[in-house]
Amino acid sequence: MHKRPPPPPVTHSADSAPYTPADIAALRKHYSPAQITSFLAGETSIARSDFDRRVRRSEADPMLLRYLDDLSTIDPTLDFPTRHAPPEYVAGHPLQPLPVMEDPFSGGDEAAVPWIRDVSRRIGFSEGEVAKFRTKILVTHRVVNQTHMGKIQKIYSLAVAGNGNGLVGIGEGKAVEHDDSQRMATYMAVRNLEPIPRYENRTIYGDVEVKLGAVELGLYSRPPGFGVRCSQYVFEIARCAGIHDLSARATRSRNPMNVIKATMHALRNQKLPETIARGRGKKFVDVRKVYYNGMV
Repeated sequence: MHKRPPPPPVTHSADSAPYTPADIAALRKHYSPAQITSFLAGETSIARSDFDRRVRRSEADPMLLRYLDDLSTIDPTLDFPTRHAPPEYVAGHPLQPLPVMEDPFSGGDEAAVPWIRDVSRRIGFSEGEVAKFRTKILVTHRVVNQTHMGKIQKIYSLAVAGNGNGLVGIGEGKAVEHDDSQRMATYMAVRNLEPIPRYENRTIYGDVEVKLGAVELGLYSRPPGFGVRCSQYVFEIARCAGIHDLSARATRSRNPMNVIKATMHALRNQKLPETIARGRGKKFVDVRKVYYNGMV
């Protein structure tokens, strides 16, 4: 067993006399007269009897050093050449903090990497761009399928995904586990991304009214600064698509799943000015784009 070295001998007042003339002569080589005067003043302010009353520190003292060292200097071997740094303890020190266990869930979902790699090859975006897509789970509930073997319960999820710049898509997933259904819905939403026309990259072209099932939904374009004033489901779709000025109103049924699908149907079926001009046999030209060389 490693034993602690014996303590140094106690210095008595007779052995610790003030500076001798030889000591003062040696100090003059390194210090100014004002500094030497302060040294002598400090020596006279300390009673020599204090050295006789010194006692050894207890072995249970957590701040007791296991070796003799001059703490006023930085040792090039034992110390780090830094000052005012966070405390770093040696191995086995009583105040050394316990090691923190690694959180297995802090690194993200490892199972999500394969589907990101697969969907990036399908839609033509890099894995980094796919990872930055905005995704949101909008609907989650339990469904039951009655078969000849009994009731089979699963979790249904509906998600929306988009890049915030005109691409948006929705996807559905169904699985036994909650996380699997959400992952499947997110995967299908990213796979189903489609471009949505936007007027001035902020709102839709005109007003669109659609009917899907029992849901009657109306989307209305709004001026700049109006914001997105609609239900939470239409709001998330508009945010993923990069639409900033929009209002919506749903009459009759407000089933969340049908409202989401009706919103996507309305965004796909906007009446573009080019389509209207082509149907009337007219030539459509945006004067501002021509005048400003397309910088609009």
